[in-house]
Amino acid sequence: MTTQNLPVRGSSQQTTRTLRARVAHWAPATLSFAAALTLGLYFALRTYEVDLGVYLRLGGRYVFTSHLYSFTLPNTGLLFTYPPFAALLFSPWQRAFSTVDAVQLGWTFVNLAALVTLLALSIRIVKPDLGRASTARLAFLLTMPALLLNPVFLTVGFGQINLVVALLVLWDLLTARRIGRYEVPLGVATGLAAAVKLTPLIFVPYLLLTGRARGARNALAAFFACGLMTFAVSPQSSVAYWTKALFEPARTATSVLTPGLSFISNQSLWSLAMRLHHGAVSSALMIPVLVVVGAAGLWLAASAHRRSSPMLGVLLCATTCLIVSPITWVHHMVWVVPTILWLALAEDRPRLGRTMAVGAALLFWSAPIWWVPHARLLELRLNAWQLVAGNSFFWATALFMAGAAFHVLRRNRAGLALAGGVQSWD
Repeated sequence: MTTQNLPVRGSSQQTTRTLRARVAHWAPATLSFAAALTLGLYFALRTYEVDLGVYLRLGGRYVFTSHLYSFTLPNTGLLFTYPPFAALLFSPWQRAFSTVDAVQLGWTFVNLAALVTLLALSIRIVKPDLGRASTARLAFLLTMPALLLNPVFLTVGFGQINLVVALLVLWDLLTARRIGRYEVPLGVATGLAAAVKLTPLIFVPYLLLTGRARGARNALAAFFACGLMTFAVSPQSSVAYWTKALFEPARTATSVLTPGLSFISNQSLWSLAMRLHHGAVSSALMIPVLVVVGAAGLWLAASAHRRSSPMLGVLLCATTCLIVSPITWVHHMVWVVPTILWLALAEDRPRLGRTMAVGAALLFWSAPIWWVPHARLLELRLNAWQLVAGNSFFWATALFMAGAAFHVLRRNRAGLALAGGVQSWD
């Protein structure tokens, strides 16, 4: 052996140490994603994803008939409730897969990919100075904790579409919207999401209030284009939806699984009023209240966009929708994922943002709404502590709105103080 060999050995040892360091660096993220993938495979192969059954066995099968909104899923009583464009999108799935396991496996992979992408996108938005590799590693690391948040857990377990919808809106409103060299016009992806599930339409007035009228027009154009295309290929289902099914919100809560709008999974303001009142609440009372709350929420979201960050504006707009919608099932609340990341990492987060993020994560992991008696209208007979626990997800959204209002107004006062040449106290 000569001394000429020593640098080679040293180089080899350095390479080995570097490789080991990288493996150790990525090990927690890899384990987290592997655990999430394992749980996803369990959902796909060992359970029945009932909402995916609605998409496929009702939507995909009957989209070209007049029966789309009248047939129920066997053994559940569930009806198809989405716009016919959603059924049209799932029609190829219904024809491409020969077994339930195969289609559930495919859609589970879609949902897990959407979750990882939503995490990575949210991290890049709230922490733009973080490198791509670090962003990817953190997204994979958070995959399993995010999956265990009750809204995400139920979305993947039911085979729902909420993660994809949230991802489309977030990508549309808070990124450069590039696909290769092509830049998708602002609003198009939001309009597409609304054609699948109507709730993203709330972002149209939000775009107007934030001075992006062209984006609002693009969203409406994409929404109507999807509707017209569906009407061209399936006029029967389109007429059934836009003339009847759309005006029957209780359709989504009339089954053996979700018996009534008061069902505990419905965490909207209207359902809260029903549980507090221990019975039905007049629409003549609730509709004006919802209009006022919705207008106030949109104003707050637009103010947050200008005075804090576009991310907070989008989160507040989504939260407003969750509060005022007649039906906000727990699995609709996947917006908790980017909200927690904003609280934990964003430059404009409140002073106690990380503490709030931990509190939100603990709440949505433990899911106390399920600790109380529910189903068979038991929600209408809850006592005081049960009303606190059973409505805890709603209380969290309301607290987030109230805290954000204080946060935005405080930042506005600080900005006015600086503009006047006075040192800000924040």
